[in-house]
Amino acid sequence: MKKKGFLKNIILLISIVVFLIIMIISLGDIKTIIKTLLEANYWFILVIIGLMIVYFILWPISLAILIRKEDKNIKKNDAYLIGASEFFFNGITPFSSGGQPFQAYALKQKGMKLSSSTSVLMLNFIIYQFVINIFSILAILFYFNRIKTVIDNLIWIAVIGFTMNFLILVLLILLAISSKVGTIIHKFLVWLSHFKLFRRLESKIPSFDLYVKEVQAAFKTIHTRKIQILLSLVLKIISLAIYYAVPYFGMLALRIDVGFENIFFIISMTCFSLTMVTWIPTPGSSGGAELTFSAIFMIFAISTNLSISLMLIWRFCTYYLTMIYGFIAYMIFERSRRKDENRNIHGHVLSDN
Repeated sequence: MKKKGFLKNIILLISIVVFLIIMIISLGDIKTIIKTLLEANYWFILVIIGLMIVYFILWPISLAILIRKEDKNIKKNDAYLIGASEFFFNGITPFSSGGQPFQAYALKQKGMKLSSSTSVLMLNFIIYQFVINIFSILAILFYFNRIKTVIDNLIWIAVIGFTMNFLILVLLILLAISSKVGTIIHKFLVWLSHFKLFRRLESKIPSFDLYVKEVQAAFKTIHTRKIQILLSLVLKIISLAIYYAVPYFGMLALRIDVGFENIFFIISMTCFSLTMVTWIPTPGSSGGAELTFSAIFMIFAISTNLSISLMLIWRFCTYYLTMIYGFIAYMIFERSRRKDENRNIHGHVLSDN
């Protein structure tokens, strides 16, 4: 990521955080919110932190497994750190779009061919899309009526978010199994670019064609990576289940009366609150994620201040804490990379002498 774009995203993120602080102050009583947080059950806060540590550990392993299968020359530590850096770069970019470009760059720095890295990253993304759709579909099958009652007028936003995620997965599969689909979309984009309003699309068509090739290349390797894909799939399911369960333990920390029988419903609610805001073009869907979460969890007849307190615990642990972890992983990776570069340069100098 270029320094200019990096700083731009950081400034945008800081601006959003300031806006959110102002919003929280305007929606609730800041003194009551602080008092509620200070009086929380810290044993459950420790449980949340423990769960997040497990999440931090498991999530990057799924990508690291795929990387190591593709190129054994990539060190295990480097593969893991490249996977963990996703937390930071996705967190500071709109639509969580910064993770893959950095990972492709990092893998290239470590000697992996660009075609191999794009194939691995695409496969990892496909697995992720498959898993989040599993969670969404299960939530709809088991809790749709209950969720519909909770969301009420916001149900159409949830439908848009779910539809977008589902269509992305379907499109990826169609592009992979049929070259005709890619050709049809290519021709449609060419036709669309003839109109003045969509003229800029013309410059994007080569990128789309390359994307189609990457998707097809990723699917062609599935039969050679069955065990690795299965492991990656299981790790992502466990990781996301932990991630979505954080609000349940946040409610226990705030002494909200919620039975264990509600944990799967809360996981579904969290899944939907994030699905609803995937289309918001801010880093981490900031603004929309907080408002949606607070509104949805009012179903448990908790006050506005209590709902905001729960949202702050959830957002800090699942967004800001993950970004901090990702940034640390990125810094460790960069330090290791520079050491390797200096070692290689020094080694060449000695060999030349």
